Amino acid sequence: MIKQKGVTLIEMLIAVAIIGVLTAIAYPSYQDHVLKGHRTQAMGDLIKIQLALEESYTQNSTYDFTIVSDGSCSFCDTDKDRYVFTITPQTADYIITATAQTKQENDTDCLDNKKLTLNSNSKGSPERCW
Repeated sequence: MIKQKGVTLIEMLIAVAIIGVLTAIAYPSYQDHVLKGHRTQAMGDLIKIQLALEESYTQNSTYDFTIVSDGSCSFCDTDKDRYVFTITPQTADYIITATAQTKQENDTDCLDNKKLTLNSNSKGSPERCW
């Protein structure tokens, strides 16, 4: 009897089919985790911006709204292709907003109108995410 060397075509097709099924199941879950990771980073940057604003208010009795310019800040870690930051001054307080960009548009779990917000009273919106 001749000993078989290598893999038959059927065995190779079965292995490829198994890998295909596992990939089809795992890839969407991976994408969700990537979106959630970037959202969490943006929420952390919202808090960093808030801390910098409060520090400037403590030192100068006024908020320094220039720490965010062109949608980003120098100490933020969030990619500008994922979120753009803005600060909206209001009477005696402010609202910090992170607006989702094209790379983050599929993140529908925690974004209302593609935005995360944090106000001067540390109240985040949407509340289910904070």
